[in-house]
Amino acid sequence: MHNNLFLNRLLIYTEDGKVAFDETFHKGINIIRGNNSSGKSTITHFIFYVLGGDFVDFVPEAKACSSVYAEVEMNGAVMAIRRDLEKDEHQRIKRQAPMYFFWGTLDAALSNPKEKSWARYGYKTLEHRRSFSNVLFDNLGLPIVKGDNVITFHQILRLLYIDQESPTSSLFYYELFDSQLTRETVADLLLGIYNEQLYESKKRFGEVAKELVVVASEVKATRKFF
Repeated sequence: MHNNLFLNRLLIYTEDGKVAFDETFHKGINIIRGNNSSGKSTITHFIFYVLGGDFVDFVPEAKACSSVYAEVEMNGAVMAIRRDLEKDEHQRIKRQAPMYFFWGTLDAALSNPKEKSWARYGYKTLEHRRSFSNVLFDNLGLPIVKGDNVITFHQILRLLYIDQESPTSSLFYYELFDSQLTRETVADLLLGIYNEQLYESKKRFGEVAKELVVVASEVKATRKFF
């Protein structure tokens, strides 16, 4: 396993600074068990969120939390990640929250001032600014997919994470307006067979197919008129 990501620890704080959850995981199978409505799914939602997933549909108890921390190991390098639950005036979780990185263990990160030791990266990739997906891709040794159909780390996690509400027949975490090209590209990245030239050709093929439909419609209308 040349490209790998392990979750070593998950730490969640409430809005009043208390620890809501703190657990250390081990390499292999980790089982989270508990009674119905005890918070098992919420923990998996927080894991998905702190690793870069676009998730805001938290239960009220989870919305009482302020920040999520994770210690991860990517290709042998240990780093800490923090993602805050930013809320609007209606207490709704804001989408596409930024991510903060600390290159070191979580214990070392917590003992350092946030404003001096954490590096902030936004959700979107801009012309002169990297996103947290770029950072994660770089550390995992995965190519960065550019263009209109940008592949974020959220798309990667969708193949690794399924919640109870997703259809049982779905391989991906369900998402509205999901394109075939996105799913194929994510699979190619994880299988190590991604080819930028092929990706660009597929994008162009889709664009040409749409243009062909428009032209064919115009030709049909012109023939009917004359």
